[in-house]
Amino acid sequence: MWRASLRAFLFAVVAAGSVVPARGQPAADSTERAFTLRIRPPSGLPGLVPVFRAKADKPSLRLSAGLRVLASSQAGGPISFLVDLRDQLDFPRAAAALARASASRRARRIWVTRALGAIALRSQGRLRPLLDRLKQKGEVESWTAVSVVNRLLVKARPAAVLNLARHREVASLTEQIESEAALQDEPAGPLPDAGEGEGEASSSWPLEAIGVGQAWLAGIDGSGVTVGLIDSGASDQHEQLRGNFRGGPRSWFDPLSGSAAPADVRVGHGTAVLSCAVGQAQQTALCGVAPGAKWIAAVGLNEGRYNNVLLTQASDWMLNVGQPDVLIAAWRLPGQRCDGSLRPIVNAWRAAGMIVVFAAGNGGPAEASDVSPANYTDVFPGAEAVLSVGAVDAEKKVDPHSSRGPNGCAASSPYPQLVAPGADVLVALPAAASLYRAASGTSFAAGYVAGAAALLLQRCPHAQVEQVEQALRRGAIDLGPPGPDPTYGHGLLNVPRALRALEKQQACR
Repeated sequence: MWRASLRAFLFAVVAAGSVVPARGQPAADSTERAFTLRIRPPSGLPGLVPVFRAKADKPSLRLSAGLRVLASSQAGGPISFLVDLRDQLDFPRAAAALARASASRRARRIWVTRALGAIALRSQGRLRPLLDRLKQKGEVESWTAVSVVNRLLVKARPAAVLNLARHREVASLTEQIESEAALQDEPAGPLPDAGEGEGEASSSWPLEAIGVGQAWLAGIDGSGVTVGLIDSGASDQHEQLRGNFRGGPRSWFDPLSGSAAPADVRVGHGTAVLSCAVGQAQQTALCGVAPGAKWIAAVGLNEGRYNNVLLTQASDWMLNVGQPDVLIAAWRLPGQRCDGSLRPIVNAWRAAGMIVVFAAGNGGPAEASDVSPANYTDVFPGAEAVLSVGAVDAEKKVDPHSSRGPNGCAASSPYPQLVAPGADVLVALPAAASLYRAASGTSFAAGYVAGAAALLLQRCPHAQVEQVEQALRRGAIDLGPPGPDPTYGHGLLNVPRALRALEKQQACR
């Protein structure tokens, strides 16, 4: 459905009709075009939003191959698909504009969400009369507007697909995709005959390996920072997580089943990953790097399977509602090695000040086993690579299953970027409030790095995304061959060294 609350908010911040063509750009509808859109900006930030308008293909070329097949069945029932519109935020130009302004992470987040919302409101509004007519005719069942990328999520009969494809605002239409398991690790089961205190040895070595105790002694435990997770679910009933769930209507989102409270019993993966990031120590287990941080979560996978509709909904919610400081993405896209379909969403998250931590994957020991979006390069704010994390064991040796480079999106960029503990680590299981098991996988390594990012943000709340990521890389302890390599990246996460590296950037003022 059309989100009335978002629309009302955007009308309050957008100067309607304020479109300024970019100098020297053609106005023909069939060509690519750049222009600016005026918004009401936070103090010190630009009022003009750079917009890129994609070239309009022929309507028949706007349909994905899969949707073309589905749409050919005129007698079929309703199908779900994505409608991407031609106008999108021009991230390279936005990065240049924001770099010239001195503003806090919070102000930049407000600017980005308003900019994306203004673009979506303008072009989606032009498509709404057609959607209304198709709904009155019974050809469209429902639609949802999102702004993390200028997109509509539509459920309609096949006859509506070609009608939408012919609209001048539409760039592409893609069918709903649900693939094989996208989680980076197998669902964990309980330790056999686990008793009081069993697994205690496994609970401490990861934290000792990355030196987190020094930060805790200095009072740095992630307080004041929010860590978000997109996964199959998460539980606030486990003893590791029930004390620091942020709570309230802005902390949990389940577009799959509509559950009102966090849930994760069927898979357990999200709870396990969060326990590595923000788990709070108990008598029998010590799990999380940033126990003082709050956590939120959104369901973006269907029991571990990638679903482009669910993931879009979860991604939009994280940007506009949840708004965490750190976001864990411990899953992968199916298909080709360098799949850029999520690049606009990753750009939006980073532009809004989120430090996004990706699991590198469990495709090792084969070379070139990198996965998307963990292998993205050239993302906002410039020629940056995303933070991908591989796994090591207690001996600081790479886990055999941890994915390796070279990077399929840019061979010159190390993959993974970092490694962290991810072999035989103690994680929380949501089947009971005090249930644990030893597990392995790069998802858990990503959880530890996300917790470390929360510590750095507590120490330097005004640090920008790229400053925190650079500090994590520069503070890593080199493993393997000297310098960055395709197995260990820049090396093993080290919290004290990363904190010092961040302070040297003068990011804590």
